[in-house]
Amino acid sequence: MPFIDTFIHNNFMYMLLGHVAEKLDGDTWENLLTYRVLQPIGMTSSKLMLKPANAYQMKTARPFIYKDRMFQNGTKEIYE
Repeated sequence: MPFIDTFIHNNFMYMLLGHVAEKLDGDTWENLLTYRVLQPIGMTSSKLMLKPANAYQMKTARPFIYKDRMFQNGTKEIYE
């Protein structure tokens, strides 16, 4: 098998990258993403959900769950 033959997604590394960015810039990851990524590309109505409880208050997309061979409306617990 050749080196780097497959891709593996690792949430821990994304979390670590966000933490490093915070330390290097001196601001929160949420602020960095908002002011350096979302706003410059015109996504001014996009918001970061800081707490799962905010999911239904912020007009977020509703989740769907595939269960018993059909899609069902998810609940806000999916955000936790």
